[in-house]
Amino acid sequence: MIYIILPAYNENKNLKEIFKKINSLKIVKKIKVILVDDCSNDNTHQLRKYKKKFKFSYFRNEKNKGLSLTLKKGFKSLPHKLSSKDLIVTLDSDNTHPIEIIPKMIKLMKHDNSDIVIASRFLNKSIVKGLSFFRILLSYFAKIILSFLFPYKNLKEYTCNFRIYKPYLIKKIIEEKKLFDNEDFSIAVKIILFLIKNFKNLVISEYPLTLNYHYKIGESKMKIFKNIYLTLKLIIKKKLNYL
Repeated sequence: MIYIILPAYNENKNLKEIFKKINSLKIVKKIKVILVDDCSNDNTHQLRKYKKKFKFSYFRNEKNKGLSLTLKKGFKSLPHKLSSKDLIVTLDSDNTHPIEIIPKMIKLMKHDNSDIVIASRFLNKSIVKGLSFFRILLSYFAKIILSFLFPYKNLKEYTCNFRIYKPYLIKKIIEEKKLFDNEDFSIAVKIILFLIKNFKNLVISEYPLTLNYHYKIGESKMKIFKNIYLTLKLIIKKKLNYL
């Protein structure tokens, strides 16, 4: 089974587009979507009635908890007994990630016998559309700092949440009780740093990402300067732990 975890806050319209794209995949019958609604007020709950070809589970936070804890709830909503052949996909719920590359990422994972495949903005065939120059600059700045401080084979993309994980990694992540605390969008960085520290033989592959930010309906939920602060705080703390 391929589990797609979608943490979402007020992304009703974008999620409808994502569901359409998942429905169109040839592997749709092998997919289960886990939608975790972070106390949205835009009728996200009505997506339970959306006509789907894939399996589906819906969970809702009683109050808004932010991306990190909502993602954690998605991980904890997975079946307790996952097969080694199962895969867990994480991506944003704002319709900026190309759903159609999921089968290609899975194929790459099998070819490389990877533990993680990351959709990367930093490969030759990667394309970024609709994002401001400032946001692009921040992404490259983060990539340079993280690559310098925490180098790892084949790892260029530390911050993108569009990933495919093998089940044993998710089990390890969930066991680390405080991993998701006091984070926001920086959780993607925290997870990858945690994994490369705890699994010395981790095999990471990256697949070229076409980021379609112009497809997004509505304003971004990310508070840029808060995210910069949290990421820098995380980098400093993790680097001290590595020393």
